[in-house]
Amino acid sequence: MGKPVAPSPDSRRADDILTMHRLARRADSVRALVGWLARRTGCWAGLVDPAGGVRAASPQGGDADVMTLVADALRVMRERGLRTFVGGESPGRSVALLAVDPPEPGDRPGSAPSALVLAVVGDDPLGTAAPADAGPLLGLCWWAQETERARRRVEIADARGREAVLHLLMSGHLTTAHQIASVLAPRLYDPARFHIIECGADRRAETIRICTELTGGRAWIVRCPVYSGHVLVVAPAPPTAPAVAAPADADADARPLEAALTAGIEGCVVGTGDALALRDTAVGYEQAFHALAVARGRPERWARFDAALGLSGVVGRHGHAWAGHLLAPLTGHVPARATDPDSRVLTDTLRSWLAFSSAATRHMKIHRNTLAARLRRIDALLGLNLELVGDQAKLDLALRTLALPRVTDHGPGAVAPAPPAPAGHGFEALLRLPAVQAWALTQLRPVHEGAPALETTLRAWLRNNTRLSTTAQELGVSVTGARKRLVRLEQVLHRSLVQAPNARHDLWLAMEILDRGRPDRGRLDRGGPDREPDRNVPARIEHDPA
Repeated sequence: MGKPVAPSPDSRRADDILTMHRLARRADSVRALVGWLARRTGCWAGLVDPAGGVRAASPQGGDADVMTLVADALRVMRERGLRTFVGGESPGRSVALLAVDPPEPGDRPGSAPSALVLAVVGDDPLGTAAPADAGPLLGLCWWAQETERARRRVEIADARGREAVLHLLMSGHLTTAHQIASVLAPRLYDPARFHIIECGADRRAETIRICTELTGGRAWIVRCPVYSGHVLVVAPAPPTAPAVAAPADADADARPLEAALTAGIEGCVVGTGDALALRDTAVGYEQAFHALAVARGRPERWARFDAALGLSGVVGRHGHAWAGHLLAPLTGHVPARATDPDSRVLTDTLRSWLAFSSAATRHMKIHRNTLAARLRRIDALLGLNLELVGDQAKLDLALRTLALPRVTDHGPGAVAPAPPAPAGHGFEALLRLPAVQAWALTQLRPVHEGAPALETTLRAWLRNNTRLSTTAQELGVSVTGARKRLVRLEQVLHRSLVQAPNARHDLWLAMEILDRGRPDRGRLDRGGPDREPDRNVPARIEHDPA
């Protein structure tokens, strides 16, 4: 029986090259190639930059002596303008340096590398051809990874820029939003329609791609900073918006965008607001969020907001005086120190918290302790308890009322004088306005016409400051059962209740208006006109923002 034939050097080198190309296809190709090279040569191997910083290295053998030897060799290599260098202080400790970056177009032949160098340190670093063969491949893998990192950084920067534009729109800073949007593209169209697409966190990239195609690249598309499974779309409203294309459907041109989205994105749910001016983007978002709650219960998986005039528009000029008086301590606040939040920061925080509750930390990108500290400051300034849904509803109404344009009798562009602070019970006077009474009846008519259990659930939920656990306890059902009842109420009222932003403020106000009104204006209290109105029970508010 003959002895086995040892593989030839050429055969061994071919096997090494095949192994290196297989490793280069891995996601961690650089680390895998460096580790294999160290095992193949029996030396320490690493990728170092011209300053001596190690970018990738074999896990063992990189002690201080090795790094000193590499740094000295790099200095000599740089001084001599070499792309390869071999040296060492003893036969047992030699270093080989090979430039792995391709020369730039303007570099002189033989010029020193400007980026990465493959360093191999050991008894015989060039005992095989492996380092020379691995060098160029390592360079390609490294720069491929760097290109991917740069692409991701650009994507993150673009996403955050788009999110910033949306924040500016929702806070009314239209000029700055237009300036940034003109750089990122597309431009912002006015009027626009707000859409919320619920698709799941792992499908947002696909959803954005399809939505971009369906809108012809003219919509402002943002990954929701609060809900990880939502995509927010501010699309041009007709007649500016282009028709939605869907060649497979003969009636595609007549389909609204939300119908095309549900047809093109499997399993998604879409809520859509009214066509509004860009200055009303915040209103459009809340409308779309309420529509989304309704769409979840519909077979077509999309719904448009059931438009009804908000209470802030009903109270009108009467409400400006009350709202200005209520919020004066906040809007006129001057911090004692320059580092403390001013009135604008506190007001923006209050708006965010009223809309998103504890999820305001994600909306504003602040720590929960920062949010808590700001809310305590707002509590102290206004003398209210922000844990009570009634006090929240008053503040929400006041903020919305002050955000409305002031109507005057002096022609367009005239500024209405600020009304004096109301005397006596300004809030109670607003609740007695006939238009306000009619608004409350409209809001609660679906509950009044439904099963008695609907009103019982709604009253218990509001009485417990929208806290689900105590609501379930009062109703004598499980938390899951209470949540199911609220979901049923969502379909009846066409408003979001389980997730924030929800309709808790409008519903509390509507209940309060009718409970304080005269019996002939209609009461939803089935206990009769002489029954005492419900009062708030102090408790910490618990919503389900996620």
